[in-house]
Amino acid sequence: MLRGFFCVFAIGMMWGCGGEQVMQSQVVKGEEQVGRPLSKLAVQTSASSAVVVATVLRDSAPVIWAKVEFSRSIAGQAADYQWSGVTDENGRARVEITSGDVTGYYQARASIDGREIGSWSSIPINGGYEVMLNLPIGGRVRVAHSALLTVKIGFMYTAPTRSNTLRGAELAAMQLNEMGGVRGMPIEIVSRGDISDPEHAAEIAEELITREGVSAIAGPNRSIFAVAAGAVAQSHGIPMVTTTATNPTVTAAGDFVFMAAFTDDFQGKVMAQFAIEDLGAKTAAVLARKGSLYSEGLAQTFVDNFTAYGGEVVHAQFYMQGDTDFTAQLTPVAESAPDVFFLPGFSSEIPLVVQQAKALGITGILLGGDSWDNADLVATSGEILEGSFFSTFFSSKVAPGDLSEDAHRFIDAYTAMFGVAPDGGGALGYDALRLVALAMLRAKELTPMAIRDEIVATRDYSGATVISHYDENRHTTKSAVINRIVNGAIEFYKLIEP
Repeated sequence: MLRGFFCVFAIGMMWGCGGEQVMQSQVVKGEEQVGRPLSKLAVQTSASSAVVVATVLRDSAPVIWAKVEFSRSIAGQAADYQWSGVTDENGRARVEITSGDVTGYYQARASIDGREIGSWSSIPINGGYEVMLNLPIGGRVRVAHSALLTVKIGFMYTAPTRSNTLRGAELAAMQLNEMGGVRGMPIEIVSRGDISDPEHAAEIAEELITREGVSAIAGPNRSIFAVAAGAVAQSHGIPMVTTTATNPTVTAAGDFVFMAAFTDDFQGKVMAQFAIEDLGAKTAAVLARKGSLYSEGLAQTFVDNFTAYGGEVVHAQFYMQGDTDFTAQLTPVAESAPDVFFLPGFSSEIPLVVQQAKALGITGILLGGDSWDNADLVATSGEILEGSFFSTFFSSKVAPGDLSEDAHRFIDAYTAMFGVAPDGGGALGYDALRLVALAMLRAKELTPMAIRDEIVATRDYSGATVISHYDENRHTTKSAVINRIVNGAIEFYKLIEP
């Protein structure tokens, strides 16, 4: 293990220090040094791809919209420029070199409208690396930086309550890297947590795409943040697969945005039907957070379906984020004595709402959505939530025959890695990362469009959960789980097929 680490470290040092010095002394415009022996600098790996990020400069100013081409330097043969890119507003072109063992010496040229403006030779490139070159017209090539080539996938989540989604993604990346990663390159998760508001979510998505250079994004977990991040991903044409976000409008930004979770259209229907058919409820009350895309949307779907199944919604009330006194909303609920009380809120407010509801004599069975699937909520408030039911994406306690072999393997691996059984968030963090990575493995090239097309083409995906396909809105078709809180713990109650 130490020997392997030393080799990688030594390669990085050779590129960053000795490599740069060699380039400055040997690589000069117009020199043709094809056929010279390769130094140790250029003979490190036999990877089948490398990425060159070349910046074309004229008197230190970037040259934009120039075509940059690369060719192997082979003695006695004319240059064959197989790999090319076009410089952007920063004078930078990204070129992927692929063809068997790509390690060796290369030459490059730059042109505008077919007119050559510069050429460079004897450029050593190592397979499996990303190398950043400065190509000054009339000057010498300079290696600015090089690093082991990885496939970067951005990951967005809200910490600390939803860091479980990141855990699932980390497990998925580890397993995929053990099997060779993507085209021999390891998956690197570039994670960002502590999202505070939609504007912050958009800023993080922009940073992941433009600064970190991620090929795709997994997450975030809340619908209101996913809508903001999705708009950014769509504008850049970068695929994004959300984790536990459930509002149907999450994918409205466009065809690069997908969901790993079911939608609230399905979840609200599941809970309404369960209340009437399984609990025998005839009346219901609803209390949701005003201004929350998730809470308002799920509340409305529940109301629509509960009435459609023949029930009566006696009160539908709202509160504002940050409220601590719910007396005004709960008093009319207490007077109507509903059979069930649906609370599609968040862990920060649910215990306080329930505490005040019980103090006012509300005895209806408490129901919640996937936001209740939170170990901290039950650990701190399990006693007052006793007997409640909530819907979610996954349970490790589902009957063995109702779980796929892949799900069993996921449960075992997650439990071994983190010391706790996975919940819905962990399952969808795992699935979102894998949906992206498996699409990359199937794609003929690692371009955003090719990756997007392969996510669209997903069929019969099996991981922590099962997805038969994506519909025209890039929503999933998948089952739901209903859990019950008993003796201060979450217990599996029922599996609902779509």
